[in-house]
Amino acid sequence: SLAKDYGFETAEIIRGCFCCNFQIFIKHAQKILEELRPDVILAEPVGSCSGLMPTLYRPIQEFYSGEFKLAPLIIMVDASRLLKLHQEINLLDAGDPIAYLIASQIKEGEIMCINKVDLVDDSTIMDTLSLLRRMRPEAEFVLTSAKFNVGVDKVVDVILKGVSRRLPYPDVDMIKYTEAELELAWFDGLYEVKSEGSFNPMDFIKEVLEDVVGQIASHNGFIAHVKAYLRTPNRAFKASVTSTDSNVDIGGPESVEHTNSGVLLVNARVKLSPEKLSEIVNIALEKKALKYNVTLPKIRAEAYRPKPPKPQFYIPYSRG
Repeated sequence: SLAKDYGFETAEIIRGCFCCNFQIFIKHAQKILEELRPDVILAEPVGSCSGLMPTLYRPIQEFYSGEFKLAPLIIMVDASRLLKLHQEINLLDAGDPIAYLIASQIKEGEIMCINKVDLVDDSTIMDTLSLLRRMRPEAEFVLTSAKFNVGVDKVVDVILKGVSRRLPYPDVDMIKYTEAELELAWFDGLYEVKSEGSFNPMDFIKEVLEDVVGQIASHNGFIAHVKAYLRTPNRAFKASVTSTDSNVDIGGPESVEHTNSGVLLVNARVKLSPEKLSEIVNIALEKKALKYNVTLPKIRAEAYRPKPPKPQFYIPYSRG
């Protein structure tokens, strides 16, 4: 939604990941290539996706090398979160399904982009680098602060000029991967926002997520991500949070205009039952709708556990 609002051509794979919908992914990419002839197509997988090398990169290199040249696989790491996460679930412990999932994502990266360095001290950065180098010594590391445009030029250079080096990557344990996927419920909801008066859209979206996170914490839920996006007639705002002990991160224009309408998207991936996650989001929306005197007609909303991953292709590194 955000990319589309900035005027970029976009395509989306609904209710699934790239690997399980490989041919759909290719058709979308081919359509964009045919219609726009872009220099670059950015592809962002769902946050719980793993095994991109054997299920996406290698099949593209083997079957579509004449159409697409692949830049290095970039893994984004939150400098303010990784060490805390490692304390919560030992990322070096392959026995924990979610720890395995996150570690497997790191272990196939070619470029490790450590973002949000503006939020941490030098010691945390060094400890983060040390942990990542233990997990993926072959990778290149880039320190960035997207908020303050630090190091972003280096990432852009990688995207525009870099070429995938075909580094070694681990095989994916599909049993553990499936266990991790099934532990994380998914919520996706889209709503109209209507008010007879006017309200502050930035405060509204921030408080919705704060309420959601507070409820998740009270139920001892683990957050993979909780995100919201509110588009008004004149502005767009996004909010996100990645743990129960972190603040809601807000993005949007510096000047906030009150509005009386908009469209709200809420997306969450949390270690709770789908029923409980849906209940939490609905309670938060009801409370904030009452406080801000808005109504929220539902366009769509569902909570579910994804089906076990079934990649259309899987090419292990051992095949060269």
